[in-house]
Amino acid sequence: MVNYPMTTFYVKNNTDRTLNFKASIMKHTSMGLMEMTLPFSVPPHDSIVARKVNRKIDAPPTTWFTKFIIFPTDSVWFNDPKSQENWIKSINAKGKPDYTFIMTK
Repeated sequence: MVNYPMTTFYVKNNTDRTLNFKASIMKHTSMGLMEMTLPFSVPPHDSIVARKVNRKIDAPPTTWFTKFIIFPTDSVWFNDPKSQENWIKSINAKGKPDYTFIMTK
């Protein structure tokens, strides 16, 4: 069995408003592979964990979400979560990879 590193995906909000989005992932269940969608709210100047997963090192972060829908907010321009360049990679204190998507431009 191959052991992949635990990877954490964060979503960061740099605005003075709460921002909302929905993220979908594929999940293995006893009934087979199913898409699961969860809503998220990111408080102002904060970040949240959108997903933790054992991930192949060569898989781009955008492959771990089947849908990523940001709810519009007046006068706020958003980055595209489907663009790999908008996910910033870092290594946490435990030596594991983290990816952070900053929601706003």
